[in-house]
Amino acid sequence: MNYEKCINKIIEYATNFYDTLDFAHNIEHGKRVVRNAEKIAQIEGGNLFLIEAGAWLHQFHDKIDEVNSFIKTLDIDNELKNKLYEIVKCRPQYMNDNSLLESKIVYDADAIEVLSTYGMIREVICNAKCRNKEWEKSVEDTIKVQKRFKEKLKTKTAQKMLEKDFEVIEEFWELYKKWSYL
Repeated sequence: MNYEKCINKIIEYATNFYDTLDFAHNIEHGKRVVRNAEKIAQIEGGNLFLIEAGAWLHQFHDKIDEVNSFIKTLDIDNELKNKLYEIVKCRPQYMNDNSLLESKIVYDADAIEVLSTYGMIREVICNAKCRNKEWEKSVEDTIKVQKRFKEKLKTKTAQKMLEKDFEVIEEFWELYKKWSYL
């Protein structure tokens, strides 16, 4: 098994997909999730191939059958294929304490894209610009998704990475409410 060749095939496949998405879910988002996952994995451990591959493919969560067909073409053993498929499904509704460590890491890496101060702004703008939501609905939905993702964070490393962001964001939303609901 040539993992480097396999990762390159995954990156090419994912890049083609990211190129069809909005500014908030483009290739730069994919790269950030991969970097976040690698940072978390340095402390939490896990299979680095699965973490990198899962991070590149995480955005296929709404096209799970399509990505599963692709995963089946990879030159890796069936156990890795099955685990990779599970990792790609890293959405809040699927995350629990029994999830694979690699799923937890990739989930948390993607959650940082919503839960960090950068991610908060990214989410509000995406709601308004890409999802065509009115401003207050964009804000309301950002707060809801942050709560949902935060409740499901699975690694101590991601929680530690986000400590300051959580403080700033909580204070920000309190001040926002003070000025927006005069």
